Amino acid sequence: MRSESTLVTYRPDLSAQVNEYDAEKAATRFIGRLAAPVFTVPEASGGYPIINRENFKKPANAKRAEGAKFNRITGEFGKGTFDCEEYGLEYPIDDRKRRRYRNLIDAEAAGSKVLWFQLLLGHEIRVATLYSGAGFSNTNVATDWSTTATAVPLDDIATGIETLEDNCGVGPADVSMIIPRPDFRELQRTAQVIDKTKYTYPGLQPALLQATQVAAMLGIKQVLIARSSYDTKEEGVTESMSQIWTAGVMYLAVLADDEGPLEEPSAARTMMWDVNAPEMPVMESYREENIKSDIVRARMDTDEVLTGAVNLFAYKLTNT
Repeated sequence: MRSESTLVTYRPDLSAQVNEYDAEKAATRFIGRLAAPVFTVPEASGGYPIINRENFKKPANAKRAEGAKFNRITGEFGKGTFDCEEYGLEYPIDDRKRRRYRNLIDAEAAGSKVLWFQLLLGHEIRVATLYSGAGFSNTNVATDWSTTATAVPLDDIATGIETLEDNCGVGPADVSMIIPRPDFRELQRTAQVIDKTKYTYPGLQPALLQATQVAAMLGIKQVLIARSSYDTKEEGVTESMSQIWTAGVMYLAVLADDEGPLEEPSAARTMMWDVNAPEMPVMESYREENIKSDIVRARMDTDEVLTGAVNLFAYKLTNT
């Protein structure tokens, strides 16, 4: 939805520019939209139905005796809730600054990229916090992956995949792996993966394995390498970079695609109120004459939620 104010201009041109930037740069760092795919909702808050797993896990007696009625069963349904909040930032483009640097940079496009990045960063932090605070059961790997000679990461991962298969009836091709960058490096160095690579990708150095190749090796949907970081110190203090996704903790998760129907299993979703903000984010601009500036604004209206019972659609591996 465009802003109701006649002074605010919806800017799809800026959105197109920063989308190109995001695809080339930010998407290599942020995995939040994949770890919590977007589902648009018509209201800012509400509920959605959850079909309880008990409907499928316990076998029912379907045998009918002659002259008797068929047995009847009933199903229990749960309910999930969401409550979207609006996030947004503005970037003033001062007329004087625009003129000073007009031969060097498009100030409006540069400001838009900063806004876009900051909102994606905030979303990434919220999604990572959602996973880390979800209360998933910790399953330690058989041997720390840093013990490269004897670690068995492929076995650790296979156990997790099979657990998800039993829990929610999916196959390996429905499973995604969320893995921090340091853990992905450890995975590449293990003797088990090096040996597997010899036969799966002859001639390829294991250290050069890409996420898509590891996903194919495991037979899963995708490998999401969490490599995003942020400065934990306030402005003016020497920066201290921290990874958003905690090293040593990875997740195997059933994840839907963007706008996949709610009946599709997904460990998490980003509920996006499209009436107020139909994109992630919406780009707008308006004029503020008292500071002789054009104001560029980016905003989004979302809630990041778990959409199933804890440990149902996700499996947490620790001490990797």
